Amino acid sequence: MRILYLCTFYHIAMLYNQQKTALKKRKHSVTVFNSTKIGSGVAEKFVPVVQDKDVVHVECWNDVDRILFFPRQWKIEKQLLKAYKLDEYDLMHAHLLVSSGYTARRMKRKYGLKYVLSVRATDLTGFIRLPFFRRMAIKNAEEAEGLLFLSRCHKEEFMNKYVPENKRKAFENKSVIIGNPLEKFWEEHTAIVHKSIDKSNIRVLLIGRINPVKNIPAAAEAVKILRDRGMNVTLTVVGEVEDKEEENKLRSYDFIKILPFMTQEKLIDVYKNHDVFLLPSRVETFGRVYVEAMSQGLPVLYSKGQGFDKAYPDGEIGYAVPCSDSGYIADRIIDIVNDYERISDNCIKHASDFYEDNIIDKIEQFYSRSDNTI
Repeated sequence: MRILYLCTFYHIAMLYNQQKTALKKRKHSVTVFNSTKIGSGVAEKFVPVVQDKDVVHVECWNDVDRILFFPRQWKIEKQLLKAYKLDEYDLMHAHLLVSSGYTARRMKRKYGLKYVLSVRATDLTGFIRLPFFRRMAIKNAEEAEGLLFLSRCHKEEFMNKYVPENKRKAFENKSVIIGNPLEKFWEEHTAIVHKSIDKSNIRVLLIGRINPVKNIPAAAEAVKILRDRGMNVTLTVVGEVEDKEEENKLRSYDFIKILPFMTQEKLIDVYKNHDVFLLPSRVETFGRVYVEAMSQGLPVLYSKGQGFDKAYPDGEIGYAVPCSDSGYIADRIIDIVNDYERISDNCIKHASDFYEDNIIDKIEQFYSRSDNTI
């Protein structure tokens, strides 16, 4: 199959490169059109990704275009048609519901090229809240051959909150839920046996960028609650500092250790030296880091109503927690500690649900079903 990705953030996320590479190994042709703001640049670690011969990375719109939706989209469309002959493709995959979805719908109407849409957490917190763009989002989804959600909770929110009741059945029939795949490193280094825990020394781990979205102070307060109850609990935070104010909040706690972003080879030892993984993000499209933790046998606490929620029943691999309810988070840490070995064992077993081959199998089936010419 010949697939064209429509993206705006391919240059900052290795995930899409991983999926593209895996699909190419299965003899599919995958090319990427990635349109970004002028001057956005590319971080050094992502330069090889955008220099790939299968990727067209274009900086083609400015700050004014961020506000003026249609001029921006016309600029993107012009660059897309300059880069590709659309009759050479079987399917487009638009990775944003509104902006990329609008371009895909116009291309379908003009050139007959079918498309599928991903619906992400940011789609449900951005344009769609405005009535005009809500109508556009529904139209984009209506004319798509398939809808891909990374989580059950986001699918339910989209269907129940935004999709008119008379369209829900049709949308449901073409929807799938497919999480993100683990990187091969974690797949190859999945723990063999469950972890055990020393209840006199509980080590909580959080991995994520230090910014308000990750809501790390709520995790710190949960640990403080447990310490106030007389428990010896510590918190380690690993991640790049993006907000100094958030960092300063964390440094006010003497039981928190902050470590910089690190390679997978170093990070695996950090996982092995901790007991529970906690990330109470305010917004999370999926949260592949939860699955990384599971692969190392760490029970996980993930945000209720966000990406990873409803992937498993509460208590199976951890618990969904309200992102700002530190007392509730503290209580769920205790629940994990009291049933630790069973939950740790479940984490290792379910990590395989996200192995690359399993996820790519599902994506292949989704594409094939969406392109009924195959």
